[in-house]
Amino acid sequence: MISKLSKSYNLEKIKEIQEVMYMKKVLVTALCLCMMLAMAPASKISAATGNSMTVDCTNVLRDATHCASGSLYGITETKPADVNGLVAPLKPYVMRNPSRGGSGNQHSFGAAIPVSEKLASVQSAKVSIDLADMLPGWPYQWPGMTSWLNQVNSFIADKKASGRNNYYGYEIWNEPDGTWNTANGDFNDMWKQTYNAIRANDPGAKIIGPCYSYYNRTRLSSFLSFCKTNNCLPDIISWHELSGIAGVSPNLRDYRQLENSLGISALPISINEYCDADHNLEGQPGSSARFIGKFERYKVESACITWWFVPTPGRLGSLLATDTQKGAGWYFYKWYGDMSGKMVNVTPPNDDSNLVDGAACVDSNSKFISFIFGGPNDGTISTTFKNIPSFIGSTASVKVEKIDWVSKDTVSSGPSTISTSNYPVVNGQITVPLTGCNNSSGYRIYVTPATSGIVSGGTYKLINRESGKALDVYNSSTADGADVIQWSTGSGNNQKWIITNMGNGYKLINVNSKKALDVYNTSTENGADVIQWTDNGQKNQLWNIVDLGNGYYNLVNVNSGKLLDVDNKSTADGANVLQWISTGGYNQQWQIVTS
Repeated sequence: MISKLSKSYNLEKIKEIQEVMYMKKVLVTALCLCMMLAMAPASKISAATGNSMTVDCTNVLRDATHCASGSLYGITETKPADVNGLVAPLKPYVMRNPSRGGSGNQHSFGAAIPVSEKLASVQSAKVSIDLADMLPGWPYQWPGMTSWLNQVNSFIADKKASGRNNYYGYEIWNEPDGTWNTANGDFNDMWKQTYNAIRANDPGAKIIGPCYSYYNRTRLSSFLSFCKTNNCLPDIISWHELSGIAGVSPNLRDYRQLENSLGISALPISINEYCDADHNLEGQPGSSARFIGKFERYKVESACITWWFVPTPGRLGSLLATDTQKGAGWYFYKWYGDMSGKMVNVTPPNDDSNLVDGAACVDSNSKFISFIFGGPNDGTISTTFKNIPSFIGSTASVKVEKIDWVSKDTVSSGPSTISTSNYPVVNGQITVPLTGCNNSSGYRIYVTPATSGIVSGGTYKLINRESGKALDVYNSSTADGADVIQWSTGSGNNQKWIITNMGNGYKLINVNSKKALDVYNTSTENGADVIQWTDNGQKNQLWNIVDLGNGYYNLVNVNSGKLLDVDNKSTADGANVLQWISTGGYNQQWQIVTS
């Protein structure tokens, strides 16, 4: 990538020229777009804006591969130390590493062969070998063709001697558009000779290239034309996406058109470095979601998060906040790693923009639909799932979660649940609205068959698991502020609650008083009292109902994030009901039964 251990003056000039070229391209594109928008009907313009997405559950893209879960120098010989706890759960596909690591090489860490040994227990993971990183300096110090080929052949022998097959392939060179000096000779000649050496010494291995630092149709056309003529086409085509998300989809489409124009069969694509144009957003959930969405939609074979922050290799592309602690990005990519079955098509608000985007899967064996997403939005995101598979049934249980991000160096405690709701499936679809969204957080909608009989607008009793007693309004009061307690189950309406799905949580209205279950004074403190109050639609009167899968539920207050709790695990009639942080106790678990 552009940012290496030694940033030379020449490199900065190269990057400056590249950025100027890119900005010119962006300016021309923007002017064309403005002209198109000016001529477009109003309905066409409005259709390209907004924050609505569609997940088509029958439009299958391919099997889940977690193509975008890799990183450049994201794992070294020593970091992360906890492979089982920090690497394996992400199910990474390709990790990109230098061929050699040590004195006299590009880096002193992360050598591909020992890293492949470290990753041997992670079945999904392969190591992509950056051959040029065996050279010193930046740009690379070219040793001459004879020395170069000797080093390549020596590495191939060592790689084969390892006896492992968890290698993705050989990347012959890295960023030749900025690191290959014409004084070295002809790049294409070096490519062909190296290609031939690999074919001769490791004929079954994949060859990857040209690994340009940005997409350039003209340069790629020249390279591929040479390769086609000289029988040295790469097995996997590659370039970096570092200049902004809005150009990713156009570049991927343009590349396929280029192949077609040259009469070249479609090659697997590796975006072996990707990141937001603001490099401080490396690993941010909101930024990453859009790359993942586009890479899945265009069937990119592999993609690796960048390494802009030179002092911190081994952090999985800033998914870890420290060498041992998870950042928000880790949890987002864990959602991605949990995807299985088939990846299905997502239609974002605008594929060629920086707006919210994401990726979805349908697993018919495990019976779930998972959709992860994030990115710039206006605060409201609405997702329609259409052609919902029959295994979901007539009622879908929909869990909405988010993971908040502060910075790449901020340790995260993990995701929080926004809501757990049942949705009737009508004409094979549901629409899940989400409010209060932001640009940096990542979100997941997880859809399963409804396991409960909770139907919005139904009347229920809530029975505490610890005590076996019912949620009750003291003395059948109808007054604002009346205390909510537990009491032996009876037939009174003060123990009956109408549970209504409000889209962003459930409202519980007492049948006797017509008042809402409420946390006093909108408190977010442990021990704050739970009362009844006139329905006002505020968040302290909204509750997420989280199915624990054992016949019981947690009720989580939307305002405070704390659970409906019987004080001190009491089993006595009249014991107070309040809110408390999750403890896993039975006094925080409720059975919801038809009244």
